[in-house]
Amino acid sequence: MRKIATLALTLALLAGSSFAATFTIVNNDGAGEGFNDPTAAAPVGGNPGVTVGAQRLNAFQFAADLWGGLLDDDVNIFIQATFDPLTCTATSAVLGSAGAIQIFSDFTNNDFPATWYAVSLTNKLSGVDEAPGPTNSSADDIIARFNSNLNGAPTCLGGIGWYYGFDAMHGANTDLVSVLLHEFGHGLGFANF
Repeated sequence: MRKIATLALTLALLAGSSFAATFTIVNNDGAGEGFNDPTAAAPVGGNPGVTVGAQRLNAFQFAADLWGGLLDDDVNIFIQATFDPLTCTATSAVLGSAGAIQIFSDFTNNDFPATWYAVSLTNKLSGVDEAPGPTNSSADDIIARFNSNLNGAPTCLGGIGWYYGFDAMHGANTDLVSVLLHEFGHGLGFANF
């Protein structure tokens, strides 16, 4: 856990650099679920949200902003995001996942022919949006799904839930920001094709 906290702190410090990339979280949840969950929640660890849904969305944007502070990219990066009830038992769970929606090769400014790149890296290297279009379509760059079952219920990881704070003080719970930083990295191109 110290490694995750160290990573989050390092990313937070680097976020103050002169780099800038803009991430937009595209909420694909329905009314009353996921990012729209109206369950009351007290602000925690720098997250000012007063509902579970708002805290989830704030954590997503916080993690995206940390990545944005590290990247120099003029093309906006769109993340389709949902919280869904994913597999969870008393001893194991799918926390979440993220990945590139599209991959490209042999585009302008690509120094390595026949090499595949995640769409956001393709856009950075080519200097243009190679898959333009409205949000909520295949033109978004990253897709992310996270487990809404991590809510403190004893049937899911013995009662472990998500910690939505920004300060890595998660205790026995799972730090959502740390998991998001990792998964967004896959969506940005830290993956095999």
